[in-house]
Amino acid sequence: MEQAMQLDIIDSFAAFEALEANWKAVYAADPEAHYFLSWGWMRQLFSDEGNNWCVLAARHSTDDSDHVAFFPLLRRVRFSKSRQRFCSEIQMAGSISWADYTGFICHPDHETAAAAFGAHLRSMGWRRLTLKNFRAPAKRLASFISALEGPDLHHDERQRIVKTDNTNLLVCPYVSLPEDFDRYLQDRISANTRQKIRRFLRKIDQSDELRFTEADSRTFERDIEILVAFWRSKWARRKGDRVDELASKYRSILHQARADDALFLPVLWRGSEPLGALASFVDREKKTLMFFVAGRDESCNDPPPGLVLHAHSIRWAIANGLHTYDLLRGDEHYKYSFGATDRHIKYIIVSTLDPAREQDPSDSRSIAAMVRQSARYHEAGRTDEAESGYRQVLALVPDHPAALRHLGRLLVQTDRYAEAEPVFERLASASPGA
Repeated sequence: MEQAMQLDIIDSFAAFEALEANWKAVYAADPEAHYFLSWGWMRQLFSDEGNNWCVLAARHSTDDSDHVAFFPLLRRVRFSKSRQRFCSEIQMAGSISWADYTGFICHPDHETAAAAFGAHLRSMGWRRLTLKNFRAPAKRLASFISALEGPDLHHDERQRIVKTDNTNLLVCPYVSLPEDFDRYLQDRISANTRQKIRRFLRKIDQSDELRFTEADSRTFERDIEILVAFWRSKWARRKGDRVDELASKYRSILHQARADDALFLPVLWRGSEPLGALASFVDREKKTLMFFVAGRDESCNDPPPGLVLHAHSIRWAIANGLHTYDLLRGDEHYKYSFGATDRHIKYIIVSTLDPAREQDPSDSRSIAAMVRQSARYHEAGRTDEAESGYRQVLALVPDHPAALRHLGRLLVQTDRYAEAEPVFERLASASPGA
């Protein structure tokens, strides 16, 4: 029988960095691990001091050996209108980094860590646990979920369907790659698609005007901007005011992948004019190429940039010894033309039915988030929610300067001067400089 597990909580960047060799060893051993749980991806996520994350790290309780499993989580606070207070939530850490998959990594010889993670999460105080884009094999998922079951918890498995085109975001097509590109063309795709790919790739390979380039140390800045510009051109109207924010996020993710030597970014050119670009993550440990984002000249059909960039990427992946071309979330029809089969992921929300299980968010980052959100309510004129939030913070940290200052200002603004006076007195005592 396997020894009982001990769960350590890692919540500082220095402590996380100390785990690098251990994390990479577990990642390499776990056949179910994926790029969005790799050391490089997690490191860029955790380096942002604004993210309130933690990692559950499992090891055997009777020794000081290395950890055998890691579960990255994100702590959040949300204001409950029914309770008129902030409640704790736990989400998957990847939900703030555009990770197509979330979950945990585990050495295959120590699968009991899945149940240990579930049991520990049960013991933590929260109102809702959100397992979004959760990828795990059936046995591991069942063990984890079983440890989370009980009469005080409600499990809600949800769908994620894009209404505009009925795309299912919990279906993730992928292509198993043979060792030879010609064999791929012959065995994996239809005769019609095979003929098109051969014709267009031959045309590009033999052309003096058409060509592929691949982003390197000299060109990656230019190539990223080409891709983002094409993406903006297509999506600006639909994304509206968010387009600049989203474009900036794409840039950030692609630059980080480049820094981790995990970016494959081919560009299709006609002369000096780009026709399209496609970015994928290279996971050499798992021998996988993961398509992330593409953009193209919508007026160009000869050659069709999307088709040939995907075909070129598959050809490159096979030539570099990779075994999988992962098209990530969404069952869009075009993905199946490349011979894809489906992988399914989960979106599960676990809610507590017992308010007594909830605990006030008490860590410093959660308290700071409560103050920030209360201040937003305050500025928006939602003074009842703002006051409730400030008072909840002060019940936890009686001399919190920002909460005292904001609450005092709110009381003055609502003509409650007698109530404001002791608040400002406490502020002056706690923070004379205020």
